[in-house]
Amino acid sequence: MTASASFHPPGNRSIFPAVTTLIDAWPRPRHVRTDALAQVDLFCFSPGPLRDAPMSALKYGLPAQGAMEGLAVQDVPRSADPAWFDAFRRGALRNVAAAQLGPALSDLDAASGVHVIRLSKPDPADLTHLQAAWAVAKWLVDRGVTVVLDAHAQRFWKAEELRDWPAARPFALSAEVSVLVEDTPQPDGSYLVHTRGMRKLARPDLVALGVPREKWDQAGALLRTLALAMAGGVALRAGETTREAKTPLRLAPYAPPGNAPQLHLNNDGLLVEDLDGPGLAKTLASAP
Repeated sequence: MTASASFHPPGNRSIFPAVTTLIDAWPRPRHVRTDALAQVDLFCFSPGPLRDAPMSALKYGLPAQGAMEGLAVQDVPRSADPAWFDAFRRGALRNVAAAQLGPALSDLDAASGVHVIRLSKPDPADLTHLQAAWAVAKWLVDRGVTVVLDAHAQRFWKAEELRDWPAARPFALSAEVSVLVEDTPQPDGSYLVHTRGMRKLARPDLVALGVPREKWDQAGALLRTLALAMAGGVALRAGETTREAKTPLRLAPYAPPGNAPQLHLNNDGLLVEDLDGPGLAKTLASAP
C-alpha cells in the first residue's frame, strides 16, 4: 500500500476493551500445524469520518482478547492516494462489486475513506482470528462504514449484511471462501473452477481444470467439501491422495504458467485431479 495512514494497534484498551463475556470460538478440530500464515485483509469503505462508538466484545462477536493479536486498523483517506483508492471501483473489481452489491454500488462510489483491517497469524489452531477481524468490521459499520471488501475471498459485503450477523454466529464456509468459475473458457471449451479466500485459513486455494459448463456445480461442491475439511484444520499437500471428498483425488502443485492459466491467486494453490489426471473429467463424469 503506497498511501500514508495511521495505525490503531489492538493493544489500546480504550479502543479494544478486555473481553469479559466470551463468544464461542470457531474450532479447528482436525488442525495440523503447517508453516503457513493466516492472513486477513478487509477494506471497509466510508463516505466520511467515522463516528465514535464503543467497541463491545459481546455485541460484535469478539471471542477472546488474544484473538486481536496481530490485528491493526489502518485509516486511508482517498486524498492520500486517489489512484490507488479509485482502483477499488474500476475495471474488473468494479464488475465484481456491481454483481455483489447491486444498488449499494453507489455506496462504494460515494466513499471518501477506507479503513483497512489487517491480521497475520501463524497457522492457528482455531479461527478466532477471523472472528476478531469481522468483529472489528461490524464495529466500523456501526461507526459509518457502508461497504466491506474481503480482499482474499474477492467478496463485497453491504453494511446491512454484516449488521445482521449474530454475534455468536457459527462458522460458515460460504461467508469466508468464494468458489468461482473463470469467465473465459480454455481452448478445449472447458472451464477452470477455483476457490478464493483459503489464505485466511493458512491453507492453499484449490483449482479444478477441465470442467465442462454442465459440471460447474459438481466441481464447486467438490472444492467446497475439501475447503471445509481444510477450514477444520486438515492440511492437504501436493503429491498426496485425499479421500476427504469420498472419492480418491490426486493433489498436484498449482504452478502457472506450466500447468494452468495464471489466476493471480495471491496464495499457494493445489490442483485437484483424478487419480490418473490431469483434470477431473472422470470424477465429474460420474457425479450426478
